[in-house]
Amino acid sequence: MSLVAGYAVSRAAFGAAALAAPRPLGELLSGEGGTAPDAQAFLRGMGGREVGLGVGLLAAVRGGASARPWLVAGVLSDLGDVLGISGAWGGLAADKRAPGVAFAGLAAAAGLVLLSRTS
Repeated sequence: MSLVAGYAVSRAAFGAAALAAPRPLGELLSGEGGTAPDAQAFLRGMGGREVGLGVGLLAAVRGGASARPWLVAGVLSDLGDVLGISGAWGGLAADKRAPGVAFAGLAAAAGLVLLSRTS
């Protein structure tokens, strides 16, 4: 499996986990506030986005199409997550701030590395 395909499967798997179990994921990512119904609704939406990006990227790779548009979309989504977490910084539990930004930032960085290696 290529790195891009593995990245695609990882995105889709994370998205499926968010769809299937938003409460524990919300608690892991943002503490007690992540268990609220509105946070769970947001996480399901994010999960759907991740499934869509992962499946679309995997289909492009397997079908011989360019992965670049899917990688760009993923990087932009991840950077949006970084900005979203940063904007909510003061309202997040102190122990959840840096890990959330780091997780989203690493996902964006991984996408950028793959983008730089993809024609």
